[in-house]
Amino acid sequence: MRNLLESSGPFQKVITNAIFPLTIYFSTMKKQMPFDFILNYLPRNLVIQPAIGMFYIYCHQQIVLIARQTAKNKQYNGLWIATNREDHVSLKAAIPALSDFVFDKGEGIDSAWLLLSEEHDDFERAAAEVCELISKRDKKIGRVTKKSQSL
Repeated sequence: MRNLLESSGPFQKVITNAIFPLTIYFSTMKKQMPFDFILNYLPRNLVIQPAIGMFYIYCHQQIVLIARQTAKNKQYNGLWIATNREDHVSLKAAIPALSDFVFDKGEGIDSAWLLLSEEHDDFERAAAEVCELISKRDKKIGRVTKKSQSL
């Protein structure tokens, strides 16, 4: 698949396929987003914003994912799924590869985020399942933030 880039103000518009256009708005990015295969499973209109070692992915005016791949603290590399604490049990039952964040000392982090570790054997399949839930606007994934509302 060939990518065509068009400049559009401070963002670039990426058109992945002329027959089935996929419009994604990236702020200026120096580094390629990790796990970019997930873009094939997500809705057409996304906003992706890079941060230090991470890429924030917004959809439907919600933060839905963070893609992280850095050399530091590799145990946190993978996809971070924005959700609510009360939805963790049902999401982990539906997608067993999802886990809570755990500190090095084995302590769980009480967080609204779930982790899909890049080291998991089922990473790509589980990532596709998460993205399909996002595409279906499943209410268990996504959090409204001040930043997401401004996009």
